[in-house]
Amino acid sequence: MSNDRLATAVTKVMIDIYEKLGCPIRVETMPGRRGFIAFNEGQVDGEMFRFPVAAQYYSRAFVQSEVPLLEISNSLWAAPGSKLHSDGPTGYVIGLAWQEQYLANTPDETKSGHRDVDDVISHYNMGTFDRFLAEDETIRLAIANGAFAKGQEPVQLEAVKVGALYHFLGAEFAPFMNRLSQYLTDHPPFERSGAM
Repeated sequence: MSNDRLATAVTKVMIDIYEKLGCPIRVETMPGRRGFIAFNEGQVDGEMFRFPVAAQYYSRAFVQSEVPLLEISNSLWAAPGSKLHSDGPTGYVIGLAWQEQYLANTPDETKSGHRDVDDVISHYNMGTFDRFLAEDETIRLAIANGAFAKGQEPVQLEAVKVGALYHFLGAEFAPFMNRLSQYLTDHPPFERSGAM
């Protein structure tokens, strides 16, 4: 899984759930594409979360949680007063499929690729660009925590994608995934945890 604020919040909750189910885990942080490779090659047992459409990139047999971990929304965020289209670049995280797809579908947009959302925020604050793509709750948390320069807190300019994130494991872990799915059904972790 990639190193960003959403991943950090979800991972903290999921580690706790795994421990409650008697299965302590070790989490490895990696970019999105490397996560596919590591899973397909059996270097890791699963992926913390993905959109279901991402399963098309698995060459290894897998199981998906029966219920989503949470639903997220992704948007184009911009400096106050910005218009939908700009001559300047759009910041994004390299390797996040939804962001790369959005930019591919808007060929007039110039791009400014970064390693993670913290790097995007840093470059936004430096004025490298006045707009960027990001998961909404991550940006709301960053605004609340003062991560943006005063008076330059971004505004949501365009909703891009809304969808549910699911947990994935290798097919050999199907019995555990059944237990995990039941736990998620009985104790929805992100409705009450305050993590999101």
